[in-house]
Amino acid sequence: MPAQPTDRPVLLSGRRRSVVRCTVALVLAALAALLPGSVTASAEPTPDSGLVAPRTYHVKPPGGRKRPERDKRIHIQYRRGGSEGVGEKTGRLTMDVSGSKETLRLKQFGNGCSSTGEVTVVCEVGASYNSWADWAGALPYAAPGSKAGDRGELHLRYRAPDGHVSTATTTVVVGGPILEVRRPKTIAGVRPGAETGLDLAVRNTGETTADGVALMVEAGSELTLTQRFANCRYTEGDDAPRNAYCTFPDLRLRPGQTVVFSPGLRIRTPRTLDHGSLRQSAWPLDLGPYEDVRVPDGGEPGDGPPLRAQVRSGGSGQWSDEREAWTEVRTDNPADYAAIGAHVRAAPGEKQEVRVGARTDGPGEPGQGGAYDLVFTVPRGAEVLKEPMEEIDEDVFEPSCRHQGNVYTCPLRVHEPGTEETLPFTLRFGKDAGDGAVRLKERKGDEPPEDPDTSDHTAAVTVDLDAAYASSTTSGHHVAWGVTGALAAFVVAYGALLLWRRRQQH
Repeated sequence: MPAQPTDRPVLLSGRRRSVVRCTVALVLAALAALLPGSVTASAEPTPDSGLVAPRTYHVKPPGGRKRPERDKRIHIQYRRGGSEGVGEKTGRLTMDVSGSKETLRLKQFGNGCSSTGEVTVVCEVGASYNSWADWAGALPYAAPGSKAGDRGELHLRYRAPDGHVSTATTTVVVGGPILEVRRPKTIAGVRPGAETGLDLAVRNTGETTADGVALMVEAGSELTLTQRFANCRYTEGDDAPRNAYCTFPDLRLRPGQTVVFSPGLRIRTPRTLDHGSLRQSAWPLDLGPYEDVRVPDGGEPGDGPPLRAQVRSGGSGQWSDEREAWTEVRTDNPADYAAIGAHVRAAPGEKQEVRVGARTDGPGEPGQGGAYDLVFTVPRGAEVLKEPMEEIDEDVFEPSCRHQGNVYTCPLRVHEPGTEETLPFTLRFGKDAGDGAVRLKERKGDEPPEDPDTSDHTAAVTVDLDAAYASSTTSGHHVAWGVTGALAAFVVAYGALLLWRRRQQH
């Protein structure tokens, strides 16, 4: 199941978006490769300092479990005068763990840095600094012989070009809590418009205790949260709560323990769509949310009973350590899809536009993204002159379909019952052109309700080659031009006759 918003996304292959995503991913992956493991929490700068660093940072113990991808982040920034650009390397950043060398070490990365005994690193950096953007700095890791629960201090000092000095200190803990949420990938077979339940549970698979737990559940626009717990804060959708943010400051979750939140979550499913989705995220309160997890501003506390936390050992089910864990909710509301083929009458060598596609007869609605791809096998002996295109930027287009040889696979976005979508292909037909075919292929990773009738998932593209059709068309053109020429000659002759008679009368 794809971890993505509930309305299936329009499948675009825009180069510009791909380049941006790939660039960000490469930068973060490079940092992650250097980092033994960590968890960060935001910290506000002190009033007289532009240096921002996390209050607490966790690293994996020697030989310990690899940290989840979401935890491999440390964010250190220096901003002054509103500037966030890197600029020339006129600032100096010093990172020091010399007072905790029995517990911590530093690993230098990037350019313009020098280190002393793996406990002090000095880097020439820009007038503004961002450890996620500037390729210069150091990452703390656990010293050999340290064990889970040991603590040390990372001291940071930034000297600005004007001589201004800012300092910050981060407490680095060896080991840490790793919270996972229990989530089924799919809840299926729910009646449209009915309520269904979801167990809420979090477990700690890390090395140290989580001091307080935050839990956030967000429903997509198709689902509705039907409960309002007193210890949760809710933000609204168009006409119903869509987001619940719940905190348990007194909860202590030790390694190996699971907390089950009762009575669980109740959600109402869509009446027409065949799917919806929700996402969960949980983190230790003292560490704060993970990067890119946004806690909504505002909201109102619930007016129902509190959500109760029950701690127990172990815990079965499907678990996720992603920063946001997605669950797909499927209603028993299938959509009946049918392939649309074509019949072509053409002469050898002629080019024509042929449209193939699909329609949905409902009753369920699969959403904006649709559920199937179109597989078009080009008629034998035909040449594709033009294929469907999509605009990826202003006046910039690229093909919608991928293809191997004469087989084109294209995304379909048919969604509302009673609608259809066809894609245009301009073909030139050879003298021995034969038939082609259209087939609907279920998208990999999607789990829509089973189509009640799959017998219409294929359709033929038949080609009627008729040389006489071209001759008759050409003959028709000749006849038309002959009639037009005769009519023109008659008009000229008749006009000349009238002019001669008028002259004779005078």
